[in-house]
Amino acid sequence: MIPCTSLSAATGVPCPQSGIWESVGNFKTTVTMLKGEPMPDYCGLNGILNWGL
Repeated sequence: MIPCTSLSAATGVPCPQSGIWESVGNFKTTVTMLKGEPMPDYCGLNGILNWGL
């Protein structure tokens, strides 16, 4: 598991820091993001997904 720090971002906002981000919620998945890329949704889920670094 990737430890969650004070950085978080939601679907659609620019990634604040490059790294491996983990979804926050009932299921866990990770995604590698570059700073400035829009944060993704997950498998077509409707709504906003929160990510933690």
